[in-house]
Amino acid sequence: MIRKKGQIIRLDTPNTTLVIKADTAQYIYYGKKLVSAGGFDAEVFSHRDYKIFSDWHGYDYAENSLLFDNADAGFTASFTFSKSRILDEKPEIEGLPTSYGEGKTLEVKYIDLPTKISLYLYYTVYDDSDVIAVSAKLVNGSKKEIKLRRFMSLQLDFQGVDYSFVTFEGEWARERQKISRKIESGTFVNESRKGMSSHANNPFVMAEKEGAVYGFNLLYSGNHKEVMNCTGGYRTRILTGMNDFMFEWPLAPGESFSTPEAVMCFATDADKMSSQMHEFVVEHIVRGKWKRKERPILVNNWEGTYFNFNEEKLLEIAAAAKKTGVELFVLDDGWFGKRDNDRCSLGDWTDNIEKTGGGLAQLADKIRALGLDFGIWVEPEMISEDSDLFRAHPNYAIRIPGRDPYRHRHQLCLNMADERVQNYVIRAISDVISRSKAAYVKWDYNRSVTDCYAKGIASGEFYHRYILGVYRVISKIMKKFPNVLFEGCAGGGGRFDLGMFCYFPQFWTSDDTDARMRIKIQSGTSYGYPQRVMGAHVSAVPNHQTLNSNPIETRFNVALGGVLGYELDMSQMSEEDTAAVTSQISFYKQYRQLLQFGDFYRLGDAFGGKESGFMFVSKDKSFALASVFVTERFVNTYDDRDYSIKFKGLNEAFVYEVSQRKQNNYDTDSCFTAGGDILMNGGVKLSGIFQDTQAQKNSGCVFSRVYIFNKVKK
Repeated sequence: MIRKKGQIIRLDTPNTTLVIKADTAQYIYYGKKLVSAGGFDAEVFSHRDYKIFSDWHGYDYAENSLLFDNADAGFTASFTFSKSRILDEKPEIEGLPTSYGEGKTLEVKYIDLPTKISLYLYYTVYDDSDVIAVSAKLVNGSKKEIKLRRFMSLQLDFQGVDYSFVTFEGEWARERQKISRKIESGTFVNESRKGMSSHANNPFVMAEKEGAVYGFNLLYSGNHKEVMNCTGGYRTRILTGMNDFMFEWPLAPGESFSTPEAVMCFATDADKMSSQMHEFVVEHIVRGKWKRKERPILVNNWEGTYFNFNEEKLLEIAAAAKKTGVELFVLDDGWFGKRDNDRCSLGDWTDNIEKTGGGLAQLADKIRALGLDFGIWVEPEMISEDSDLFRAHPNYAIRIPGRDPYRHRHQLCLNMADERVQNYVIRAISDVISRSKAAYVKWDYNRSVTDCYAKGIASGEFYHRYILGVYRVISKIMKKFPNVLFEGCAGGGGRFDLGMFCYFPQFWTSDDTDARMRIKIQSGTSYGYPQRVMGAHVSAVPNHQTLNSNPIETRFNVALGGVLGYELDMSQMSEEDTAAVTSQISFYKQYRQLLQFGDFYRLGDAFGGKESGFMFVSKDKSFALASVFVTERFVNTYDDRDYSIKFKGLNEAFVYEVSQRKQNNYDTDSCFTAGGDILMNGGVKLSGIFQDTQAQKNSGCVFSRVYIFNKVKK
């Protein structure tokens, strides 16, 4: 709901209130929902220096949200209020994904009077969400060209400097590790300069103090920047938007530029903030057939075979997978061109007959004849120099003339800023999907964009035009194949962002499939993203990334934290592991609706405590499941009596029957009854958790168990 009293504008969500004084471009209040009707026009609020945007003029020397070469040849702009209005429909942002749903949008307009340049700010409030969507647009009303240097999507100023800046950082195979920093003075920047949202610095961030957590994210898959700036001992400023690194965008008279959409939300603690973000992603970002449809259990052959496979091997894996209850077989890298290694054939999406038998279509038919759906891996944005495509169109690759290009993974990037290249990719990938009749497509992207150059495109425009091209290609292909389940991938989780989730209903969370590391990766990811968008697979041991070993039951218990799959050669599993996997898949199917669509909670502390876990709770709180882990066993303790876990999300007044999933390597088939208040506040001792003899012998030493909660009927 949005209400106006003069230029005091109040935006109410179900649990929060944002108050803006539009004529002075000030934040008056943002926090818990207010009960009182007004009073914000009182003199006490009129001198607050908490701005909704900041241009370069006057006394504001902090980090600014907007900077451009003005039509009068200076950097200075002095925007004054023009008007505000409430819109029934949120304006689309040309070429960029946006959130969607029922709600209202506030539009506020400001003008730089000497040049007639206009700034529009948009705030969208959805009826069922506590997340507020924010974007901005600049219109050049002058008679001269201007050049944008920085244009952030969102600015939020707080009183005081007692906030911690929480970021989710890492690298390939260790994405989104939670890091909290107290920033009391100066500036801290979380950013990507890699042409993608990146493994290293996710665009989701939080500003946190006791009793107040603000979450921020960006619907954008390219270079981003989040800033916490503390100045003067009294104000903290948050900025989020496109990175101004290598960014310069000319605007001719009459032209406009719109920022990607950003989102923000307030909650009293991190769990509530996560719940708000999860619901927003589910209801206002993910769309199409797979928004609420249960995701299939898949087997991917990559870690089982890498490039070394033929039709016979693939059919062996598929047949073995079918016996365990797997629903989808995914053929990964190596099926096309002359692709026997990672040095050739990217861009040549033609069948490798020697490896696929009679070709992709025939192989897919044979997989379907076994009773499995067929899925395919592609890497559409890349090109190998040893490829027919490169030999025919070397100009399709991103290269700076006269310079030797950087070859990461022995490959170059296609110039997705070029419409000719975009059209080639649309045709080629559409043909792959059509001839294979794929039910699933894994869309990979395995290197960063470097050597930025495209004929006819200024260097400061390249990164943004690249992402606009990617969005155009993906949207066109998905419109052709609305029933296909697309899973994004970028060397694992390198493009795990809200922009991608406007197209792909799920994303490969990380190339690191080690159970121990995945606890942290999936826990960090869950702060801003729901479990149903996280691909989580059981892989072979010793793990191919870390060389750790954990029992197959432990690997499954960790994979419960996302969309389940298997990443191994099932035809080579032992009888014992085959029986375990069959039981796992049966269990997962029984609880799939809860695991994929239930309310998600983090248990314990994956980044510092010895106990942690994931919990899934039904909407009516009558039913729940928790997967609990112990990753450190300390010397000189009273063994498992010193280990306990407090559960979350239950109804305090309900009484629950709590059982444990019986696993094939040790008997945990016990049961007890307890009230929801005791389970959440008193915690449960993890008695016997170290009886997992397989975990004792293996190097990973992750001890786990799964609890099932059923409300006791009176």
